[in-house]
Amino acid sequence: MVNGAPNPWTVSPPPHRLRWFDAATAQALSSLGPGGPVIYASDIAGPGAKERLVRRLLAGLPGLKTGCASGSNRWPVILEKTALGQPRLMLGGQPGPAVSFSQAAGCLWAALTPAGQVGLDVALPSEFEEDYPWARAFRSAEFDWARPLCLGETALAAALLWALKEAAVKALGIGFHFLDPLEVEALSPRPWQGGWRVSVKAGRILPAWARPERGGWLAIARNY
Repeated sequence: MVNGAPNPWTVSPPPHRLRWFDAATAQALSSLGPGGPVIYASDIAGPGAKERLVRRLLAGLPGLKTGCASGSNRWPVILEKTALGQPRLMLGGQPGPAVSFSQAAGCLWAALTPAGQVGLDVALPSEFEEDYPWARAFRSAEFDWARPLCLGETALAAALLWALKEAAVKALGIGFHFLDPLEVEALSPRPWQGGWRVSVKAGRILPAWARPERGGWLAIARNY
């Protein structure tokens, strides 16, 4: 459980030095918008991994009174999907907290929040090889600030930007069904809670946060 545990993400890494973390233990990200923290964690991908992660996150969500949070399984975790593919958590026949998932390199990440909507994405530099159509997804102004945070590596900078954009459109509940990647802009990064707080413009401004994870980037965005 993360309830009552000290926040380990209080010292921001310098821009020129990447630090890799492991989110296997549930972590709390506070103050990314109102209405309580975002709780996130990872597990090995596979059958039942989503439900297992959700139970772990529910158990660490402060003040949530559910069968899972109290250690009981009397309320089974049921995951549904909206028409646009957004996951929807049901507990005891009622909508539960907002949840988001991302899978990469054999691992599954999940984020959960009690208020508003949340989006999570993990992107790896291997997804952005030299023949990737950069101009169709990223602005030159975005690379101007992202490359210095990634030791000058373009593929790693692309992973950072994509994770932020994908997390934002997931938080909006639409994915890239109605927005082109160039219509989503990541800007104004600043060190925050062991990573980087970024504003993502996607029709409206969403608060987001990213940190290095497993050789790539993990990003979380809130919509409230």
